[in-house]
Amino acid sequence: MTLIQDIERSREHEMKIYLSSMKAMYENALLQNGEIYDIAASLTDNFTVISSDAIMKDSRIIKIFRYAIAPSISQMKFGQFFGISSIDKFENDRITPGTEKYPTLGNIADKIATFISVNIDSDRFMWLNKSVAGLKLSQRYAKKWTCSIAADQNAQTKYRNWRKDQQEHAIASELVQIGYIKSGFSGVVHKQSDINIGEYTQELKVKGRTVQKADVIVRSKKTKKIILIEAKAVGVEIDSTKRIKECCDKANDWGTSKELKSPLVVAVIAGFFTEKGISNLSASSIEVIWEHRLSDLREFL
Repeated sequence: MTLIQDIERSREHEMKIYLSSMKAMYENALLQNGEIYDIAASLTDNFTVISSDAIMKDSRIIKIFRYAIAPSISQMKFGQFFGISSIDKFENDRITPGTEKYPTLGNIADKIATFISVNIDSDRFMWLNKSVAGLKLSQRYAKKWTCSIAADQNAQTKYRNWRKDQQEHAIASELVQIGYIKSGFSGVVHKQSDINIGEYTQELKVKGRTVQKADVIVRSKKTKKIILIEAKAVGVEIDSTKRIKECCDKANDWGTSKELKSPLVVAVIAGFFTEKGISNLSASSIEVIWEHRLSDLREFL
């Protein structure tokens, strides 16, 4: 298969993964948000009385509130409005009395309730300011609108995290299939012998000129060398430049270490890469493995 064919195949491969996975993630997020929306509606009399008591009863409704204003506000920005780094720790899971986070939530609940009451999207929740014909229909429409906005953002975020994990798991699965086992090593990898021959590990830091994390680390049975694998799946072509630079910077950094004894750096790539990008990886002595031909990794193992 030629480089041009691999590039085209990789793009098709990435789009199939994206479309199938995103649909499932969006639909699940819609279900989750729908349930929290109903809780929020119940605790606030359909958003007519937004109170600190409602927030304290189920902190997850803060998420619905963030998407009930227009435009919606990110977790970090919303948290900063109330003196914390992010609101995520309060809206991802219900905060219960007796837990460490409960008093912190109590200190800001009134401010959150006031902020939402003032800024809620009155065009969407139209019954708040005037009598509306077809009230039930308006309320169903507002729920669908709000939950759809939230679900789209949730699915996008979950996909980015899931795609990286999925790619790393695929690499680990390939290693297991050819007889490699999980290493028990923890901490920072300083030298080649830190990882036993025939073993692999994931998401550990490696000491070169600086200390940087490698996605997968494996000690080759064939060459006894340590192999540092970077997993890069790119859904938008412009992002490939950044991912390639990350790989090249790490390869140059790790290559300075005498203790690592000239480690082999491998980039397992998928998605929207270009010929120029591939040539830049090669120029940094990085071996390129296409995810759609992951078995090619065995050549070095």
